[in-house]
Amino acid sequence: MLKNFQAVITGLLVTLFAALGVADVTIDWGAEIKNDFRIDVKEVDTPEIGYNRTDFGLSLKAGLVPNRLNFVGHINLVWQGYPRDTDYHGLTTRQTIAPVSFESNSAYIDILDVLPSLDIRLGRQIVQWGSADMFNPTNNINALDLSDPLLFGKYIANQMIRIDYNPRGGNLVLTAIWVPVFQPSQLPPSGLLRVGDPTSELPFSDPRHRRDAEALRNIYLRNPNAFDIYTPDLHIQMPEFTLANSQVGLRAQWLIGDVDATLSYYYGRDTVPVSIESNSTRVTTGRFFEGTPVMGVATDVVLRYPKKHVLGFDITGQIPFLDDMGIWFEGALVFPEATSMRFDITPVVPGARVIEGYVVDPTPFFKFTAGADYSINKYLFINGQFIRGFPDEFGAHAIHNYWMGMLEIKMLQERLALRNVVLGEIPHKDDDLNLDQDGDGRVESFATGATNDGRISSIVYFPEIQYRPLSGLELSLGAFLKWGHRESKFAMPAAGSSTVFFRARASF
Repeated sequence: MLKNFQAVITGLLVTLFAALGVADVTIDWGAEIKNDFRIDVKEVDTPEIGYNRTDFGLSLKAGLVPNRLNFVGHINLVWQGYPRDTDYHGLTTRQTIAPVSFESNSAYIDILDVLPSLDIRLGRQIVQWGSADMFNPTNNINALDLSDPLLFGKYIANQMIRIDYNPRGGNLVLTAIWVPVFQPSQLPPSGLLRVGDPTSELPFSDPRHRRDAEALRNIYLRNPNAFDIYTPDLHIQMPEFTLANSQVGLRAQWLIGDVDATLSYYYGRDTVPVSIESNSTRVTTGRFFEGTPVMGVATDVVLRYPKKHVLGFDITGQIPFLDDMGIWFEGALVFPEATSMRFDITPVVPGARVIEGYVVDPTPFFKFTAGADYSINKYLFINGQFIRGFPDEFGAHAIHNYWMGMLEIKMLQERLALRNVVLGEIPHKDDDLNLDQDGDGRVESFATGATNDGRISSIVYFPEIQYRPLSGLELSLGAFLKWGHRESKFAMPAAGSSTVFFRARASF
């Protein structure tokens, strides 16, 4: 039946292009269905359903050979598997009880040889720069979807114009990209704990500003029975739709022997917002604790996307005398826009003062990924990387170091694969120690996640079994398990919980 359906679609497209006078048409299309079910394990004895998603995707590529023109499109229908909270009227609509949304990775036109050796791509697309595995500091054109921790951030398509120039068909390719409208990253639900929670650690880069602000806020955080801390109201300052806020990317890529090297430049904005204002006010609750009125604390948080310039360098190749072991180094020097935050709790704490300081200071910082991979034989594959700066880390004070190792074992004529990934946060000094005002080794902070640990670290173990019983069918069972200090990268509350998952994917 699928073959008949494919034949019908192909026939219709050929007929359409023939009617338009196109002599030679090439058509390639495909479809896939993915199911993803996960159980979150916050506590061993209280597992929860954390993910229940079904995707149905269609992709199409049609080439018009005489005119050197390609049409590329992709659309994905997503069922999240959870009914929305609603009133009775909502129960009468399908979109409420079975929500569905649309995603698209591509909807663009390729125009080849507009001028000799010059191609143009216009429309919705994903640009992939960088040779490192998953962690690409030079790849800033597209925003990240950070909602799924198992993907470590996949890229979201955006509308743009891309020009590639390959002089004389040689080893040099020059690329220019213009993105008219800024698109932010998609954040996970738990991300509120990082960008706006009024009880979390304050994001000042200077420990003196953070210490002063924490001392004022402790006045009501240390008395939870006397204060009600409300969920904050977030206000996002999106860039205006002007030419000045568009993004630009430039890259030169060349091949020297077996070495592939690139130089790149990007101007735009970081796609994860930072706080620039936190204003708290008192609210009358009408409740009492031990005869004393309970005060409500309402907080308005303003978020903004800071600008940045990025100079990138990337080199990848193979080492012949080590059985062509692959190696890569990808680095980016980031020049951030200085961004300050205004912290005001004077309506709540009598005698308090307004504190202002950098959340992103103007100091340039360097992010890079260095790694290697090696095929021991056709059944065993290993990969290792050192990562300085995770995708969501921005600012010289926020950069930390990580490592990743992967072992893949294939069996049963490669129909069965066992993959083990370990990702670790290299231990580093606990910034909370800067809040120790009296030198007793204890942190004077009541912020969520603040600890007295001297050093913090975390680790992720990501095992997965993949089985392909039939051509086009893939089944996988695995887990995403995390351990570490409460304020570490992978074990903090904002990172979510450990997960066990089962996935199925069919494609043709």
